Amino acid sequence: MTMSNYFPREEYEARWKRVWDAMRAKGYEHLLVWSRGAGSYDRLGNGLWLTNFANTGTGQDWADDVQMGAWTFSAVLFRDGRAPELHAAQPPGETEYARTVCGELIVHEPSVVTGLAEYFRKHGIEGRVAVVGDDVLPGLYDRKLRSLTPQIKWVTDEWFLLEPQRVKSEREQEAFRTAGDITTHALAAGMDALIAGETSAEAAARTAMEIIRRGGCFTRIDMHHGPRTEKFLLGDMLTGYDMTAPTKGDMVRGWIQGPIFQGYWLDPGRTAVCGGKPTKEQRHILEGATDVCNSIIKAIRPGVTARQLGALGKTVAERYAGENIDVNSGIFGHQMGTFYGPHIIPAGDPGTLDDEAEKQGRSAAERMFTEFEKIDEPYEPGMLIAVEAFMHHHGVGLSGLEDHVLVTKDGCEQITKTPFYL
Repeated sequence: MTMSNYFPREEYEARWKRVWDAMRAKGYEHLLVWSRGAGSYDRLGNGLWLTNFANTGTGQDWADDVQMGAWTFSAVLFRDGRAPELHAAQPPGETEYARTVCGELIVHEPSVVTGLAEYFRKHGIEGRVAVVGDDVLPGLYDRKLRSLTPQIKWVTDEWFLLEPQRVKSEREQEAFRTAGDITTHALAAGMDALIAGETSAEAAARTAMEIIRRGGCFTRIDMHHGPRTEKFLLGDMLTGYDMTAPTKGDMVRGWIQGPIFQGYWLDPGRTAVCGGKPTKEQRHILEGATDVCNSIIKAIRPGVTARQLGALGKTVAERYAGENIDVNSGIFGHQMGTFYGPHIIPAGDPGTLDDEAEKQGRSAAERMFTEFEKIDEPYEPGMLIAVEAFMHHHGVGLSGLEDHVLVTKDGCEQITKTPFYL
């Protein structure tokens, strides 16, 4: 039985129009968007968002400098004002192309790299071609593609799709609500296990079960405890969990990351104490991080800016300041979509670009221009915002949590609702 797509074709056509509008605004006639699937999620959300396609397989292909058989990768090409083309290398018998939504599917066997180069020559594509996903295609394949396309000037624009993706459609908002419900139950299951003294592995297993049984997806589940949580936000560097169990009084933390539903990314987290009875010092930082997040969420509405939210968060955080307590984590959140959004809620008012550059040097100016360039743009209904806060009491522990909200016409709707463990 063939599954139906979550989004109708009209949804994709509306997305394509927003992409074309953004291309015209930047003077682009051609745009190429790379994605990598097959067990990875490197910009995979962009390909899904544009064409509902994800490469299948067991991992990145073996390096091949002869055939360039890059099955792991696919590319979406916008050209000549037409519906986008999907370019891939997997034979039709190896993957499910039937659910793909695009203007044309072009399969380049055995190589999407050499096949694309020949396609560009055949169709007279030359001059500037904007690229999203330049950070995904390996150097071996990128060098080959460039050597075969001397007529093209490749223009890297990694953040190009952020604007077309910024405001979510009604159907996308429903997808995010589903993702929020999935992670709400999953994170609660993992945290309950840690609080009860079960191993990190068992807590991760309970989390994974709740995600999978509800039709969700994840890339990483972090469940850890004890002194290590004070130094590191996340768990074991390979797995995110281990076979050890917390003891009563240990601080415990859980975090979920991934394209939870339909390729849309969430990363909620919680901190608690094993046994459920925090000390006075532990409760102080648990309550502090929670207060910061709740205060920011209550203030989110159309017209508010990230700068204003950052200043509010800092004011609330400073109420919990004290000896050996760090209350400023650098950011209080960020925009979300098919991956983590780079446009942040700063932890406080960062001042002007010139002020920061004078204090920290040229690199600070560059950072301000990228991460902070949207902090004075008002939020709009349909945006998805992650709100986070961390507080560190040296010798006591690190408290952190993260939630996600949709901006509505008169406020915001919280879509991740795992309990706070105070």
